[in-house]
Amino acid sequence: MSKTFSILATLYLLSVSGASFACYDHMMFNPNNMGLVEGTIARMAGLVPPKPVFDVVHPAMARVQVGEKSAMTISFSRPMFSKNVSLKVQGTRNVVLDVREIPLDDRSGSVSFGYELTDGASYESLILTVTGEHNGKIVNQSSQIYLRGV
Repeated sequence: MSKTFSILATLYLLSVSGASFACYDHMMFNPNNMGLVEGTIARMAGLVPPKPVFDVVHPAMARVQVGEKSAMTISFSRPMFSKNVSLKVQGTRNVVLDVREIPLDDRSGSVSFGYELTDGASYESLILTVTGEHNGKIVNQSSQIYLRGV
């Protein structure tokens, strides 16, 4: 009996989709592709993170010439009744920024900021944090852009 159970358990584990155990960003486990019922169940079960409040679109990685000024453009949209929304930009050790904080007054659009990789930099990153009020709560949402110096 125990040998049969172990064989059945092994077959079950091999047949279960690996995407159901994976992170949303890494394995593209998207509940919107599962249909209305399955997607709702996945969200309620906590298998996927909640939808972000602020929609921020940027590249995941950028190749940058070391020692030259570069610019990054970020597209955004925010909910109708959000207020005091701003984009805070931080760089790692070898990144020099032109601006640290940009107010996001419009409901949607894009903003640009300048930065420069200093000598000796090869792999650095920009950390973007959108902060604002929505439904009476303060919301902080972070993302990261990896920079590769060439």
